[in-house]
Amino acid sequence: MPKPVVTNFSFIKVDSLATGIAGAAAISDKNGDPLFFTSGGKIATREKINGVYQPMANGKFFSGKVPDLLYSEMIVQSPGDSNLYYLFFTKFERAISTSVDLYQLQVDMRLNNGYGDVVPNSLQLVRKKVSPYNLTAFLHHNNRDTWVSAANSVPGAGVSDTIFNYLVTPTGILPPVKTKVTTPFSSSRMKASPNSEMFVVVAYKLIAGQRVQHLELYDFNRTTGVPTLRFSFPTPSLDYQLFSFAFSPDNSKLYAGSSGHTGLPKIATVYQYDLAAGNTAQVQQSQNIVYNSTNFSGVYDMQLAINGKLYLYTEPAFLAQINCPDFYGPACNIQVNTVDLNGKTEGYSLPTLNQTIFRNAGKLQAQATRQTICEGDTVQLSAYGAGADHFKWKLANGLIPSSDTLVNPIVNPTETTTYMVIGSSTCRTDTAYVKVTVLPKPKPLSISGPLQVHTYAEKQVYSVKDPVPGNKFDWQISGGTIEKGQGSSSIEVNWGAAGAGSITVTESNAAGCKWGSTSLEVEISGEPDLIIYNIITPNNDGKNDAFVIENLKWYPQNELRIFNRWGMEVYQSKNYRNNWKAEKVSSGIYYYLFITQGKTWKGWVEVVK
Repeated sequence: MPKPVVTNFSFIKVDSLATGIAGAAAISDKNGDPLFFTSGGKIATREKINGVYQPMANGKFFSGKVPDLLYSEMIVQSPGDSNLYYLFFTKFERAISTSVDLYQLQVDMRLNNGYGDVVPNSLQLVRKKVSPYNLTAFLHHNNRDTWVSAANSVPGAGVSDTIFNYLVTPTGILPPVKTKVTTPFSSSRMKASPNSEMFVVVAYKLIAGQRVQHLELYDFNRTTGVPTLRFSFPTPSLDYQLFSFAFSPDNSKLYAGSSGHTGLPKIATVYQYDLAAGNTAQVQQSQNIVYNSTNFSGVYDMQLAINGKLYLYTEPAFLAQINCPDFYGPACNIQVNTVDLNGKTEGYSLPTLNQTIFRNAGKLQAQATRQTICEGDTVQLSAYGAGADHFKWKLANGLIPSSDTLVNPIVNPTETTTYMVIGSSTCRTDTAYVKVTVLPKPKPLSISGPLQVHTYAEKQVYSVKDPVPGNKFDWQISGGTIEKGQGSSSIEVNWGAAGAGSITVTESNAAGCKWGSTSLEVEISGEPDLIIYNIITPNNDGKNDAFVIENLKWYPQNELRIFNRWGMEVYQSKNYRNNWKAEKVSSGIYYYLFITQGKTWKGWVEVVK
């Protein structure tokens, strides 16, 4: 994963909101490419014009001005529609509210030509009077739905005493599961663990009449949405409160960042706790200070990233990173001032990333943009996670030596191949595998069917020789039309007027592989022979009710004469149209004379009544 970079927003400042907004959120697709993100109370698409991301047409969801505030945001994909996303956010707008309230709106990526837009009329108030920063998410036990957790705000107290967990399901957002907490929460951030089984928050306890901050870890029941307090102990400093948190990828370590307040000297501290140490006292005793500096006023946000590293936002605006967050003590390898944000920040927040998405970030991952490809296609491999900084792919089919050290090599395998990558960092070395299945090309196509047909010939059958079962065949016709069979290995064709006709067929399989096509040239000329039937049963049963001469339409200028056995003419017609039903004659043998285009046909016909 490359080093984070600072990008440009087309709407970084909206009505002097730069100092009044703390919330921001982002979401990417399965390949890690941006889908959309929020900034300045607006939503941006992945569309770039002149290198600048563009806002959604209906993406403005915050209209207030300083001292109004937008605090926390969280993006959750709908479990029932991969194109639909929920944006939850807490905001205070003096013109419409007297409290911080929780809202949600929906973004549909099918709108705006695939760049996404806010679903009309989807903005809804979820709950009034909530804590500004106590917003997080958990994956339900079914590994499909998502719990979105918020806490209330006790009027006049500045604390929270109830957690509300809303379940996002394929049918929408369910009513909340409410849980009363023993110790009121402060306005610190509330952060869920990657495995969705824990969350951390700061709480207030009254000791000798004085509020004392406590670090509290809760277990979370992913099925019921009910939290249970696991441990609580006083925070390291009364003056420098713990505000930001992050869990390590393997959920064994907890990181907490402190912040001071106006009038205090600058001190930014990052504490580490070993959650596997044992009971409450042992976890408290496991506390390590992995970073302490008087250059920054605080650590205001932390996020676990897909590469398995933790990123920290410090004030003034720099990114720090913890390279080996699963490791205890100095081995976690913290680096400060990794990225200078150049003042391009949203208040005191990093863009919120739903941490439940990164539940495997501690493991080296290898994937392909497509795991099943057609022979002759290329595919891009990628590797990430486990804090790896360097990647080495083992040479294999379709992977050339010059690309074996790339993070994301493009390969062209000629057969099904399993690729191995070794990821290494200052922490450790890991190995991952990804299999790319190659669907081989079938044997060359061949079409059977008549090469010469008469004009306007109907229901002429053309077939692929030895078709592969289950494959699809796309037929294209020139000089005629397909009567039936498009998509199958055999079709019926109705040809047109004299000239050259052609048939082309292209084969594809269920995976969408399209291989070479083949064509057949057909000569269309002449007329078909006449076929004259020699029996009439004029009983109106729909069978042989009239004297029929087949292919008459090719011979419109004609004359038909019918004679009895004594040579007396009983019927005569010019431009005959298959309509003689032996009226006014009895059963017996009759003789016909049919003349057209200078040719004469003679024969007999039997009338049966």
